[in-house]
Amino acid sequence: MPHTTQWIYIVFLTFSTIVMIFLFRHDWNRLAKLYRTKEAPPQNFSRMQNGCVGLVHYKGTLNVGITPQGIYLSIFPLLGLGLTPLLIPWSAIRKIEPANQLFIQRFRLYLSSPKVKLILSKDILEPAK
Repeated sequence: MPHTTQWIYIVFLTFSTIVMIFLFRHDWNRLAKLYRTKEAPPQNFSRMQNGCVGLVHYKGTLNVGITPQGIYLSIFPLLGLGLTPLLIPWSAIRKIEPANQLFIQRFRLYLSSPKVKLILSKDILEPAK
């Protein structure tokens, strides 16, 4: 039978896991209410990229594609946990600014609705020119 400190540790880990899952999904689910798609990924689809959606940094798990309609986003299937692919139209982006980090050129995209920021590398966004 576990000691009291072990129970506290188990409860803390369980609670932390639930909070992390909620935070991981929160902004993505907000976007999915408006931009969920069933379209297949575009031909210029980059897999396992780094990027941010809201407060969550997807390191090597973000899939990004550029289409004439907008930006296609999905999560690496094993880590997606039911997060649906998104197709964010160009018209939903209200502002773009540099968000460079050391030697990596990135852009911060501000969406008009919902008020979520995306950070994607310049290389990924290059086909959008």
